[in-house]
Amino acid sequence: MKTKLLLLFTLCCSICFSQTPIASFNSAPMTNFTVVTSTPAIDQSTDGANATWAFSNLTAAGTNVDTYAAPTAAETTTYPGTTEVLSTTSQGMTPTVNNTFLKEDTNGTTITGISQGDIILNYATTNAFIGLFPLSFGYSSLNQSVAGTFSYQGTNGTFTGTISISVDAYGSLSLNNTGTGTYNGNVTRLKLEQSLSFSIPPIFNNIGTLTQTSYFYYDNTSNDLVFRYSNVNLVSGFLGINENTEVLERNTPNTLSTVTNTLDNDFQLFPNPAEDYISILTNNNETLKHIKIVNVAGQEVLKVNKNTTSLSIADLPNGFYFISIETESGKTSTKKLVKK
Repeated sequence: MKTKLLLLFTLCCSICFSQTPIASFNSAPMTNFTVVTSTPAIDQSTDGANATWAFSNLTAAGTNVDTYAAPTAAETTTYPGTTEVLSTTSQGMTPTVNNTFLKEDTNGTTITGISQGDIILNYATTNAFIGLFPLSFGYSSLNQSVAGTFSYQGTNGTFTGTISISVDAYGSLSLNNTGTGTYNGNVTRLKLEQSLSFSIPPIFNNIGTLTQTSYFYYDNTSNDLVFRYSNVNLVSGFLGINENTEVLERNTPNTLSTVTNTLDNDFQLFPNPAEDYISILTNNNETLKHIKIVNVAGQEVLKVNKNTTSLSIADLPNGFYFISIETESGKTSTKKLVKK
């Protein structure tokens, strides 16, 4: 009996402490977010394994949409190494666009630049490294050096500082209805902290600071970015700035896991993550007509117009992709693919 109880206890613990690695830093292209506020403020202090977050006082305040594009020639020159640009566009009467410039290669995901509101950060001297995805609970890369140039309302200078990344928690997250439904699911959380000091060389050093704390909650089933939070404090007596910006966004339920919800159960894709080859199987002897793989910027990186059950992805850079399948009968399916 003691042996049975011990085995049962071990099984229960393994279930409790299971979690899904975060496949990609990015949201899915064309993800809609509802900008929300909360009174009282949401409590994100819980971390570690089997955490519980209940954000039950969210109120809708606007909408944003994430899109991705390849960098222009000018952007590549300004932000060297950039492979894609994430644009988050507000959908109000006067739309605003915040851009995050990213580099994704075999070494991982890196921020090369940020353009948000009045401030532009160019990490050309030392990029801000996020990590080599997929990332699992317990990953941490703390106090990495970052450096580059800044621009604020026509004032230009340099910055130095640190960025810390950690996958600090996983557990259950619940979000109240903000007009289009509730959310209850298991998530894994990524935490980003940044601390910068600004100067205008050669005379004016340490003229201001920027501190940032951001949290990203990813659904453990679909890997979609469910909820994100950012708090940025920008202070400079020299420039006359004392700003605190807090943004809360929840993935709008009717777009949450859009890719997953449109899949037919007849299709199987494995292994995923994959290294060299993927297998594509259909349960009902469907004949494949087209197979297409695109990256997160929406660029087609591989296309096959024939019926095949095995596909080489060895030449693709490590990263996050979408694979679309069409059969001779007209059925379509899109799945997420992680190349490692």
